Amino acid sequence: MTQIEVSHDDEVATVTMSNPKRKNALSLEACEVMAESLHELAHDSSVRCVVIAGEGDTFSSGLDLASDVDVSSPAQELEGGLNAIVTSLLRMKKPVVAKVTGSAVGAGASIATACDFVYTDESAEFGWGFADIGLVPDTGATYVLQRLVGLRTAMELLTTGRRVTADEAVELGIATETTSAGELDTFVEERVEMLLSRPTCAVGETKRLLLRNAHRSLEEALAAEANAQERIVETDDFSEGILAFLEGRDPEFVGQ
Repeated sequence: MTQIEVSHDDEVATVTMSNPKRKNALSLEACEVMAESLHELAHDSSVRCVVIAGEGDTFSSGLDLASDVDVSSPAQELEGGLNAIVTSLLRMKKPVVAKVTGSAVGAGASIATACDFVYTDESAEFGWGFADIGLVPDTGATYVLQRLVGLRTAMELLTTGRRVTADEAVELGIATETTSAGELDTFVEERVEMLLSRPTCAVGETKRLLLRNAHRSLEEALAAEANAQERIVETDDFSEGILAFLEGRDPEFVGQ
C-alpha cells in the first residue's frame, strides 16, 4: 500500500507518495492521509514551501483501482480524499512545488497541476486517461487544466487521454520548467531557495487573488486586491521590504 511520507528540512516540507511497485498509485486510505498531512502543513507557520513528489522513477499513476474502491458512492470517496488533496493544494497560502519525474497520470496529473510550480525532468509525461476506462475527470482536472491550457486543448487532453511529454507540458503551461535527467533534485532545490527568498504572505495572497479573480468583475477584482493590500501592509515582510528598498539592499524576508 502507498505510504505518505512527510519530511522537513528547515522551512521546507516534502510530501512523498511512496509505493514504487505500484507506480505510487494512491489507495483511498493514502488519499485521506495525504489530505490530512497537507491540511496540517497549510496551518504550520514554520513551513514556507511544500514540495510534492513520488518515490522512484514515477510521480503517481493516480487512484489505485486495485485497492478497495467503493464505486457505489464515488462522490463520498472523492470528498475526503482526492478532492480534499487538491483543495488544500489550491488554497494553501504558501508556494507548493510538484517535482515530477516519470508518469503523472489520472489523479496524479491533477495533483501535480494543482501545485503552483511544476518542475520536471525529461522523463516526465502527463495524461488524464479517465475516458479510457469510461470515467469523467475528477480531482479538479476540469477546473485546473482549462485555466492552464485553454478550453479546446483541455477538452482534447481529457477526452483522448493522450500523454504530454515534458517539453510539450512546458509549452502548454502544464509544467513550469523542465531539466535533464539526474538534475531534477538540484534544480528543484534551487527553485525552492528562490521561493523562500520571497515574502510568503504576499505570495499566498497573490495565489488567492489569481484563483478567485478569474471569476470576478473588474470592480470586484480591484476591491479584492485593495483588501489584500490592507492585510499585507501589516506583515513584517512588508516592513522589511520597505526598509531594504530605502537602504539600497536586498530584503531578507522571513515569511511573517
